[in-house]
Amino acid sequence: MLKKMLKSLRSLRFTIVLISLLGCMFIIGLWVPQKDLLRDIYFQWQASSPKLVAFLDFFQLTSIYTSWVTLTLWAFFFINLSLVMWLRIPVMMKRIEMPLARIADPEAAPGYPFRGNYPLPASMDRAAVIKGLAGSGYAVISNDLAFYGVKNRLSPLASGLFHLSFFLILVGGLVSVYSEFIGYIDLAQGEPFAGELSRYNQKPPPKMPKIGSPPHAAFTIQSVVPQVVRNTPVGISVKLVDPQGAVHEVGINSPYTTEHSSFVFKHLGVAPLFTLTDPSGREVGGSYFKLDVVNGKEDGFRLGDFTFKAYFFPDFEQKDGIKRTKTMEFNNPTFYLIAERAGQKVAEGIVPKLGSLDFLGYRLQMREMPYWVRFYVIKQRGLAIVYSGFAIASIAVIWRLIFFRREILGAVREKDGVPCLLVAGRSEYYKKLAEDEFALLFGKLVGQTPQR
Repeated sequence: MLKKMLKSLRSLRFTIVLISLLGCMFIIGLWVPQKDLLRDIYFQWQASSPKLVAFLDFFQLTSIYTSWVTLTLWAFFFINLSLVMWLRIPVMMKRIEMPLARIADPEAAPGYPFRGNYPLPASMDRAAVIKGLAGSGYAVISNDLAFYGVKNRLSPLASGLFHLSFFLILVGGLVSVYSEFIGYIDLAQGEPFAGELSRYNQKPPPKMPKIGSPPHAAFTIQSVVPQVVRNTPVGISVKLVDPQGAVHEVGINSPYTTEHSSFVFKHLGVAPLFTLTDPSGREVGGSYFKLDVVNGKEDGFRLGDFTFKAYFFPDFEQKDGIKRTKTMEFNNPTFYLIAERAGQKVAEGIVPKLGSLDFLGYRLQMREMPYWVRFYVIKQRGLAIVYSGFAIASIAVIWRLIFFRREILGAVREKDGVPCLLVAGRSEYYKKLAEDEFALLFGKLVGQTPQR
C-alpha cells in the first residue's frame, strides 16, 4: 500500500495535476482582490458588495496564497519534487560510473553515429592513444580488446543541481511570501525610529508576516535634501544614522537595507514647526506637522482652537492675484494658510519660510521647515534562498549545455596488414558539432585523416 502511494506521489501525472491546480489558484488570486496585496481595492469592494466578499472570505478566496488549500497543494508539490529528486540520484550515479561492461566493439556497437578508421603511425600503440585521450580530458577504461572513454563524466550531476535549484527557488519563494512584512512609515528630519510597530501608517495598515517578526531596524533621519534641476525633480538624498554611528544614504533607487529589511524612498513632504501664541504672548501650542502638500496637495493641522488648511509653493510668486510656483525648485518655499475656528474662516495669509501669520491677536510662527519622507518598508527572509536557487540553476544549465557529455569506443586492430585505430563516438547534444570535434581530435592524435 505504501509503495503504491509513493509511486502515485512521484508520478508525472501527479506533478501535472499539482502544477495545474496551483496555476488555477494563482489565476484566482489575480482575479479576486487579495486582502494582503490590494488592501484599498479590497476594502472598497467589501463596502460595495459585503455579501459577495463575505462568501469569498469564508472559502479563503480573498487570501488565496495563505489558504489551507494552497498550503496543502504546496506541501504535496514539495513531496512530489523530493521523491523525484530522490529517485534521480541512483540514475545519475549509475551514469557517472564506468564499469568494464560499457566497453564494446566500436564497429558494431549501436547508437554511435560517428565512426572512423585511422591508420596508426609506427611509433604509436594503444597505450599512446589512451594517454593522448586522457590528455584531452577523457576518462578511459580498457580491456584486452578495446577501450571506452567519457569526457565531462560528471555532467549528469547538472540535472540533480537543476532539480535542487528548483526546490530552493520554491522554498525561498514560500519563505518570502509567508515571512513578508510590508508597511509605510513617515519620518521627518531629526526624527529617530526604533522599529516600533505603532509608528507605521495605518492607512493602509501594515501587512504582518505569517512567519517571523516585523523589522527591527533603528536609525535617525540626519538630513533630507530634495534634488531638483531645471524644474524637474531628479532625486532625493536622505541620510540615516544607525545606532553604531554609521551614515547611510537613501536615494530614489538606492534603499537602506538591514537585516532582511529594505527602506525604500516613496514620497517627500514638508514638516514645518509651527507655534501659536495668544494675544497675551503666551504660547498655547506648537508642534512639527508632517504635511503632505507637495505637488499642489491640500493638507491641514490643528493648533489650539484653530484648524489650518495648508497649501505649499516650492518657489512662490503671486502674479495678477494668482498664487503659484515658478519652478519645482525649493527656491522660495511658502505656505498659503487658511485659519478656521468652529468651522468658520477667520483669517488667511501667506507664510514664507520662518515667517508668521497674525490674526485676531494671535500669531502663528514658523520656527523651522524640515522635510519628511515616506518609506516603503519590506522585509523578506527568503530572497537569499531564491538567489541561491537561481545561481545554482544557471550553473547547472551552463554545465549541462556547454560541458556536455561525449562518449567514445575504440580499438587498435590490423586492417590489411596495417595497424589502425577504430573509433565510434556520440554526444548528448550538438550531434554534428560533436562529430566534427571527434574528427579533429582523432586526426590530431594520430596525425592522419580518417578512412570511413
